[in-house]
Amino acid sequence: MKRVGILGAGGFTGQMLLRLLSHHPEISVVFISSSEYAGKSLADALPALDSIQYKGLSFSMHPDSIENFPDADLYFLATPDSVSLTWAPQLVERGYKVIDISGAFRIQDAAVFEKAYKLKHNAPEALLQAAYGIPEINRNRIASASLVANPGCYASAALLSLYPLSAFPPETFGMPVLDGKSGTSGAGGRTEKEALPFSGVYENFRAYKVQGHQHEPEIRQEFASFMGNPAASLRFTPHLIPMYQGILMTAYIPVASPENFSIEKLRKSADDFAHRELFVRHYNDPNEIETRKVRLTNFADISYHYDSEHHLLIAVSAIDNLMKGAAGVAVQNLNILFGFPEEMALL
Repeated sequence: MKRVGILGAGGFTGQMLLRLLSHHPEISVVFISSSEYAGKSLADALPALDSIQYKGLSFSMHPDSIENFPDADLYFLATPDSVSLTWAPQLVERGYKVIDISGAFRIQDAAVFEKAYKLKHNAPEALLQAAYGIPEINRNRIASASLVANPGCYASAALLSLYPLSAFPPETFGMPVLDGKSGTSGAGGRTEKEALPFSGVYENFRAYKVQGHQHEPEIRQEFASFMGNPAASLRFTPHLIPMYQGILMTAYIPVASPENFSIEKLRKSADDFAHRELFVRHYNDPNEIETRKVRLTNFADISYHYDSEHHLLIAVSAIDNLMKGAAGVAVQNLNILFGFPEEMALL
């Protein structure tokens, strides 16, 4: 039995982690922290998560020194970026495995991170040690890592649909333009923000962070890597839709070399990808991709259409931002780190 702690267990992702881990036969949650619920039992603070596995478990205040972290095999950090920057390197140094759900260790270049997150990176050496946590693309690196940088929700939706393009030479495609639409729990992060209550989203639909979203450099970094083109670029704009959870991503990708491209080859690449990967599902018809099919699951659904008249490829994907975009993939990464079946507690 592996012992696990969760910092920030009271937020959206932390609560979903607790829900998933209550069904994990190899995991014992020994520590949970929350500034909002500190001192309260889990049963009193979040009755919907009360279970026999969590009897006697209470929220603590966040530790104020590394010595105050209880002994565990792994810590999830469902915390703001600045908090993860403080604790992740220290926890790894003490021999714990860490899955960081913030954005603190996703971007390998500290200068790019600082520009995207408006935050000084105080552990740039850890950036090179961290494994980027999309299992379907980076499984071997994750398996041997001490620090896993859980991917952003938008990044997961984008990269899992873009990955089959790696079957083609990188010069086949121009710059992708990504249009992501998320429910409020994706745009809101860990807690309910003032701009995101029901009255602010009902009968409303808007773009946000149009000038630049922090997930864009993360998506660009990984896209350039698997396409084998360090100069590869892209543009991403997120939108907020009036529902609680779910992401629909549409990528518009110019086909610069139509003679090197065929939709049949792309669909074969996507079929092979989905055949290898339990949590990827490929549909031939992009009209079948919808958020309700992935809600409360760890699946990523992908599909493609080629507009031959305009030499434009359209990739559509859907995930649940709290599952495949956050807690679900975090549990999948935990399973990889400890050699458990990847679907454990997820199916």
